[in-house]
Amino acid sequence: MLFEKFINETRDWWDTYLKRVAKASADGELSIQSSELDTDFDPSSHKILYPNMLIVTNCSGFYVAELVGAVEKYSGLIVKRHRETSIYRYFSQFDGSEPDPLFTFQGAGHGLSTLCLAQGADIESMSARFPHLDLYKSKLVRQGGHGSPLSFGESFTSLGIDNCILLNSHNNLKRCKGILYLGVVKSSINKAELESLYGGSYSDKRVVAVHSVGAKDERVVIGGQLQSMVLFPSLHETTIGEFLKLHPDIIKAVFKSPKVFYEPYLTWEEHDGTCEDVAINPDLLVQRDDGFFDIYDLKTALLDKSKITKASRSRRRFIDYVVEGISQLANYREYFSYPKNAALAKEKYGVEVNNPKLVLVVGSWENVDPVEVEQACRQYGELVQIIDYDTICQMFIGLKGSIADSQESIEEEVVLVS
Repeated sequence: MLFEKFINETRDWWDTYLKRVAKASADGELSIQSSELDTDFDPSSHKILYPNMLIVTNCSGFYVAELVGAVEKYSGLIVKRHRETSIYRYFSQFDGSEPDPLFTFQGAGHGLSTLCLAQGADIESMSARFPHLDLYKSKLVRQGGHGSPLSFGESFTSLGIDNCILLNSHNNLKRCKGILYLGVVKSSINKAELESLYGGSYSDKRVVAVHSVGAKDERVVIGGQLQSMVLFPSLHETTIGEFLKLHPDIIKAVFKSPKVFYEPYLTWEEHDGTCEDVAINPDLLVQRDDGFFDIYDLKTALLDKSKITKASRSRRRFIDYVVEGISQLANYREYFSYPKNAALAKEKYGVEVNNPKLVLVVGSWENVDPVEVEQACRQYGELVQIIDYDTICQMFIGLKGSIADSQESIEEEVVLVS
């Protein structure tokens, strides 16, 4: 099957299915049930959240389709294309070497559901960074294994993964991939085989590809989805930005902002004569308490970098990738220094800028040392702020209480009751 055909067939199938689920929910035909013997479980305190993105990846002989997102109203799937060199790099999140896995699959129509699969990982130590781990009661840990927790034999055709989480570690690096629904197939699959995989992922009663969460867990689930996105090998900045755009409460809550504009398009109406650009297109304009807006730029987690800074303390500075991001933010700030540009921003978006903070979102706990970042920021004064994705996720989750306050499990099921 050609990759574009795989994309179209997958999008159409899941869009049709999720519309049916949403209609059944609106008609009162869905029920949330606990798989645990939990006498305190209250289904009325739970809600259903739907995916809103479909990430499709061409992995050199394999295709992967992953449903991502967690929103209360289903309104379709935005498709994002991705290319990966190896199916094993996709699942290990480190490299594409031949793994020593938990499972090896042959044949077609396999399924994994409601599991935490760990490859040589210390789950207890990883929970501090990835709080959504504690939502999974069933965990399988392979000691001594390495690489992707899954491998695929010569006769493999298809596998569906529903409501699972994959853990892996390499040296001091840790990876966590939360999966709402993911289908992986050989690129030679035909339409009937693909539909059989997707159709076999659910029963006449059991619903898949949606979250069922309690009030205390909603932010944990969404934050975990964002962490999985930023730890996705080689994922484009624009895809991370799209996820944040589709989940606006993350930025609003973390930065205590009542209003956020995503990728506003502002033409240069006035400049010093040296500008060759037609417009600026900042990732985020975030409103402060005083009504003025700060300027944000989204980069990646830089999974291939051990640090975002370089040199000794006395000469501490950022690596080029980060410096380029700061320079881009400075260009955006300059735009607003010209009256005609400022007037356009106010007319078009209602945006006013005054002494804006320049915020670069980049890196993770693995490569962002707060002390070294503070030293590298000396040359910028208080103008520039660097914040990493793990910190954003922790701040978002922490605003609604900690996971320790919740006794619910991710293993609640959504079932059709009619």
